[in-house]
Amino acid sequence: MCTEAKQLMGWTLGLLQQSEGINPPSNKFINICITKGGAEGWVQAELDQIYKTLPNTIWVQREQNIYNNSSEAVDFVIKCKNGPCTCVELKVESLFHSASLGRVTMPHKQWQSISDDIQKLKQKRNPTYSGEPAYAIAMVWSNEAISGIDGWLKTSDLTYIREAYPITSEEMQWTVVVYVISI
Repeated sequence: MCTEAKQLMGWTLGLLQQSEGINPPSNKFINICITKGGAEGWVQAELDQIYKTLPNTIWVQREQNIYNNSSEAVDFVIKCKNGPCTCVELKVESLFHSASLGRVTMPHKQWQSISDDIQKLKQKRNPTYSGEPAYAIAMVWSNEAISGIDGWLKTSDLTYIREAYPITSEEMQWTVVVYVISI
């Protein structure tokens, strides 16, 4: 297989590293996540450019209809030379979306949108893509979202890798946790 979980993790962490500014310390990724709108779209556009430069990549397509329901689209389909297509769903925490998912007396629900994407990848792909490798990538940075996803994954039967990436942006310290979940 030409696109595997470890590779997706490395490319996603590379995006975080490329987002770092030096003087003053800042990070484009976290700055976009804490402003209103567009974090996931920006990450999609950046990952699209990274995926297209990889050795053995024939093409990358975004927002492709691979599901039985024609109104649903997968975030990425990556086609490699001499390999299958890889289907990837992406979730990126943003401040305003995360605030609407957090609750005062209940656990954070960021994991639910990831779970929904996993269920789509498991059960709703059309016959052309149903046997292709698939992954869900989640990028979160709030303690509430990290705790919620960690708790959910520990009780699931999913195979995943998790990496924490420290970020300094405008004198604030953040930890972005990236999950790559195999379907």
